[in-house]
Amino acid sequence: MRIEIVAEEIVTTYEPPDNGAGPLWCYGSPIIVRDGEAVFCSVPETVAGAKPLCNTRWQLFMRRDGQAGFTRVQAGPGPEEREPCPMARLSGGRILLSINPKMRYRETWSSGESWACHPHLLQFEAGAPNRPPRALQPVWDQAYEFTEHSYRGIAADSARGEVLLLNIVGHEGQAWSFMDHSGQWRRNGMIRFPLRACYPQVALVNRAAYVMAVSDIVEPNIAWREHKQRVTGNAWDYDFRQLYFTWTPDILTTPFSPILTVASVDETCGLIRNLDLWIGPEGDAHLLWLERNVWHAFMRDAFFPDLPISVALKYARVRHGEVAQRATLVHSVEAPSGSATRETLTIAPGHAGDVPMSSPRPTWAAFHASGPDHLLAVYHMCDNQGGSVGCYVQPLLPTPEPAVKLELTHPLHTFFTAATRNGSLPGAVIDLVGLGAAPNTVRYAQARLSG
Repeated sequence: MRIEIVAEEIVTTYEPPDNGAGPLWCYGSPIIVRDGEAVFCSVPETVAGAKPLCNTRWQLFMRRDGQAGFTRVQAGPGPEEREPCPMARLSGGRILLSINPKMRYRETWSSGESWACHPHLLQFEAGAPNRPPRALQPVWDQAYEFTEHSYRGIAADSARGEVLLLNIVGHEGQAWSFMDHSGQWRRNGMIRFPLRACYPQVALVNRAAYVMAVSDIVEPNIAWREHKQRVTGNAWDYDFRQLYFTWTPDILTTPFSPILTVASVDETCGLIRNLDLWIGPEGDAHLLWLERNVWHAFMRDAFFPDLPISVALKYARVRHGEVAQRATLVHSVEAPSGSATRETLTIAPGHAGDVPMSSPRPTWAAFHASGPDHLLAVYHMCDNQGGSVGCYVQPLLPTPEPAVKLELTHPLHTFFTAATRNGSLPGAVIDLVGLGAAPNTVRYAQARLSG
């Protein structure tokens, strides 16, 4: 496999909104899609002087192959969003933007004003993205009060022209609504997880629907919570330690399956980041996540003193609701005490990555489908000081192969790919949008596969 770097560009810069969300906060749902020779991405703009929490507006950017640089083609009317706005694509040049504008003031928190919000879609024309978009209004199974904390997901079956939306309802679950090819919102309901589940990856293929999400709750272990407060000074934090999966073979006729816990690091106060989901031609769900056995070194030192910290990029294949295959793609373990790495590393107390590892560790990853049955993992690695080692591409299907480094001048530390689950088609071009070393800068990179 050979890889040519075609482009590395800045999409835009931004001012931090200080509202708890950033341009990749919706990391379960991509902010980039490809439609033929055009790439579209969504980046929030912080509105000067606006009060958090809803102090940003959406921006839609477009780039055409062979033409350098992104152009902002439209933007939202004003400060009405907290979170970035995920994207999807349907056949016929239909570009979808998931928005969640504020609608009614609720209350004031220490972090800002909370609002009741109105989640829906805007549909743009790929061939004329400057034209006013058409609003698509989902129908829910009951009248929920959605807020600026939407933890929402979107999936598109581009060939059929169908869409599945998710939006969180407090700690109750993820409300969902399905739109068929005629534009009718045919079915809806609620997915209830064992714990509050956020940042969902969602896929929709021939009306089979798949959802992966991660638990996201305040530390439930009292002793652990008290120790965290002593070290950090924070009265609370949120923990992500269980990876959930559910599916239905037909969203119109069959309920979602019982929740499957694919992975858990609950017993060692660990960390799981759900990263990506891809559906193969046989209907199997392919899952990608990052797993750290103990999140914070100070927690390991206090409660698990003999346990080396490990970080791994993991993969699983789920068939008919059961895990059929597991693999570890990249694995890094804490360096032994007294090693040269330990003796030379400057450790920042209380930082999640404050242990010297025996090798570079993975920090992020996403899938790319280069063909209907060809799947790649794109991932980033960093060294013990948090510096970038680079981005890599590893073929997984049909046959696993060694990883190849992406020779990027500006590696992306966190990123999205233009995913098939959001309507982009498989192909030899890898589109990446995300964050690198430069602060407050959203970058784009394009690579082309050959051989």
